[in-house]
Amino acid sequence: MNIRTLKRWGWTVCVLLLTVIVGCQSVGGLNLNDMLVKQLSIEKQEQSLVLELEVDVNEALLASEDEKAKKAVELLRKLKLELVHSKADALGNQWVTGNLVTSKGSIPFTLHADEKAVRIDIDGAKRPFVLELSALQDELGTMALPSGEDRQAMMESVRKLAQNIGSYLIKGLPNPPVITVDQVNETIHGESTKLTKVHAELNGEQLGQLLPLYLENLIKDKEGFRATVVQVFEWLYEMEEDLDLGLRDSESLNAEAMANFAVETLLPELEDALEDLKKAQHEVEWKQIFDKGITLKTDLYVDELLHIRKSNLEAVIAPAAFAEEDSPIRSIKVRASSEMWNVNREVEIPAVETPVNALKLEELDNYDAYRFVRMFDSDSVVYDLLKNDFAIDDQSFTLSSEWGIPFFVDEEGTAFVPLRETLGEFGIRPNLEVPSNGPMEIRFYDRPTAKSIILRKDSDQATVNGETVKLAHPLMNDANMTYISADDLFGLLGAEYEVVEWEDYDEQMMEVTRDL
Repeated sequence: MNIRTLKRWGWTVCVLLLTVIVGCQSVGGLNLNDMLVKQLSIEKQEQSLVLELEVDVNEALLASEDEKAKKAVELLRKLKLELVHSKADALGNQWVTGNLVTSKGSIPFTLHADEKAVRIDIDGAKRPFVLELSALQDELGTMALPSGEDRQAMMESVRKLAQNIGSYLIKGLPNPPVITVDQVNETIHGESTKLTKVHAELNGEQLGQLLPLYLENLIKDKEGFRATVVQVFEWLYEMEEDLDLGLRDSESLNAEAMANFAVETLLPELEDALEDLKKAQHEVEWKQIFDKGITLKTDLYVDELLHIRKSNLEAVIAPAAFAEEDSPIRSIKVRASSEMWNVNREVEIPAVETPVNALKLEELDNYDAYRFVRMFDSDSVVYDLLKNDFAIDDQSFTLSSEWGIPFFVDEEGTAFVPLRETLGEFGIRPNLEVPSNGPMEIRFYDRPTAKSIILRKDSDQATVNGETVKLAHPLMNDANMTYISADDLFGLLGAEYEVVEWEDYDEQMMEVTRDL
């Protein structure tokens, strides 16, 4: 299966999540089973979505944390993802424009994907990011994606399989304790629409009671289980040429045989799992996981074709364990609201354009954190977050006096570090040159400090951006390794260090940091 079909499976998972809340039995004349399976047949649509995350923390514990931890918590207290306008067509092409809203500000973005590439434009980025799918396939060693009619046929085949599997999984789901159906009029994308509203509620304790019942329903439907397995293997045989699974290499491997094997082996395993679930319901851990403090509420608005056109979801995770004194979190709230329109109608998505200045996957591999942060304008929200809040471009590492290629401290108390290995920790690759009249030179360029540096073996003379600089100590050799004093090297690179004694291990550790 190609990577772009994963979107369809993601939608399948979302539908199955809704079934946990909504159930599948008919209510108020609405066949919930048919309604949920119907969502798996959606080929194309336009949509808007707002997803909010709110975390309530233990303020007493937070007060004892350092400033870095406090800053990170403040960023995660409230996050919002807004998909202002999203489009998807029958081929899996997508176009999304939206905003990621943080406490530091809003980050607008656009995502555009087709069969050849994925392009992401982020507000403040100096260049768009482009992932060419052919390059990713080469990287992963996967097969080329189908295109044109072959691609459309594959997408249709995946949708059909999802409907077959989903029908079996959905059919056995029991309804939640609270579920109502009403006729309403709602505005969808500016248009008043007659809809059926499905409201459902469920808490963690009730979810724990429904899970064994759901598994029991799946086990009872042996014919449904067997038919689903047959459909899966028939699909695999049908897609053999694309997936190259080797199923046709053996005449004994066929859908009927595999279905019989699955019924004989997997169903007993499911029966054992059911017994384990029933026993687990009496355990303390079960009650802690499936707690009344976990609540789910949803409103689904369905049109006459059984397409979900609007939804609201709220999940609150606040189990009793979160109220304990040592719990860092008090509650987690997730809210989601969406509107869908133009369902299975004409949706136009142009081909992805790759500008000449696009930053591609293979180029991004050569970017270190410092260079990546500078991909964004210094006055942008992303730059502020990456540099000042997450400090991803700062550097830190540890050297040992005993393992690896160690540092050492001489009789006068001067610390010396292995030059090449220490430069490597900074992401610097030195070059060696042997001039016709003089000692061997070690040349390198440090991007953060914009310094071009030349060091010379057994010499205290260095050249920095063309200017001669005298080092406090000459470079020296030890066991065929070139060493430089820590004060000299870290002074040139703007880094700091501290030597710490590990008395229990009779070892010294050098902790090096550089704030960029």
